[in-house]
Amino acid sequence: MNNIGIAINPSKDKDDKILNMVVKKFREEFNVNDVAVFNSFDIEKQDLSGIDLLVVLGGDGTLLGIARSLNKSFNSPILGINIGNLGFLSSVDISDIDIALKKLKGGKYKIVDRMMLNCKVESPTNNEELKALNDVVLARGTLSRMVKFTIFVDGKIYSTFKGDGLIIATPTGSTAYSFSAGGPFIYPDLELITITPICPHTKSMQTIVLKGDSLIEIYADHEEEKIYLTVDGQKAIKIDHETSVKLSKNKKNVKLLVFDDYDYFKVLRSKILNNSKECDGEKL
Repeated sequence: MNNIGIAINPSKDKDDKILNMVVKKFREEFNVNDVAVFNSFDIEKQDLSGIDLLVVLGGDGTLLGIARSLNKSFNSPILGINIGNLGFLSSVDISDIDIALKKLKGGKYKIVDRMMLNCKVESPTNNEELKALNDVVLARGTLSRMVKFTIFVDGKIYSTFKGDGLIIATPTGSTAYSFSAGGPFIYPDLELITITPICPHTKSMQTIVLKGDSLIEIYADHEEEKIYLTVDGQKAIKIDHETSVKLSKNKKNVKLLVFDDYDYFKVLRSKILNNSKECDGEKL
């Protein structure tokens, strides 16, 4: 990996202390002079051609935003270094950067593919296409009444129900909002899609796990009530009454670099389930 790029969330490092430290360590460890630096807020405008590895300095939100914004031609892996709060998607915390760089130089890593969702919003007044690494959420406004949702899977009706909303998640997103709403954990390397209701008014709507190449179409009957579509908890658009939302697997996956000793279940316990550290050495 001769050409290394570093994307930094400037709001997490206002005085550039972390950025300068990381750039220096990469230069010394890999004996390179040029390390390209990018602002994570406008990564879609940057020329990433020739970058062998994109290092993302930030939290989960930074990595999610970059994954959605990357150009279709970008096919190199992302290494997430957590300088934020949660850091579930990151491969390493900033405190362990020296160890991580030695593993990287020694080739003690692997590249994993994470599926993304493609979301088409179609209405008489708006046609928009979006991507999501975690999830797409359809939910009512704060003071709105319940919304009636009708869900089709591969052209066949699955359910019609009233509730506060719906979460359509990838395996990567199964540990996020979907989990909070009662959805299952899905191992991140799988290609599956989950649909989880938010506060359904009846038991007619249950979480369902679908194969990754399913086509999901959703209609929300909300008349004058406010309803919003949110992508990865970051980008939100208002949904008109006569709108269909079509979701499917995006043609392009995101490539993440993880180290050979990466333990998904350990990260799940420590970052999501909040078990004590003693559990790491617990014998079953």
